[in-house]
Amino acid sequence: MNRRFSVSFGTRDDDPLAVFVRGATVGAFVGAVIAGSTIWRRVRKHAPNAPIAGLPRSPRAEPPAEGADPHGS
Repeated sequence: MNRRFSVSFGTRDDDPLAVFVRGATVGAFVGAVIAGSTIWRRVRKHAPNAPIAGLPRSPRAEPPAEGADPHGS
């Protein structure tokens, strides 16, 4: 009584298109990580004192003119 049961967990490793798409997706992700890391390293190397990009600062508010209505009316 030596039976073999095929167990499937929802993957189709026998489908060559699925294997190709999975490999291409993983390759694209790994390539993007490597390229991003290289670009980040080069940018930081050439501009070590550059400020870190973020939200732009708002200009400092000017104090209201003397005698101006504080409520804007």
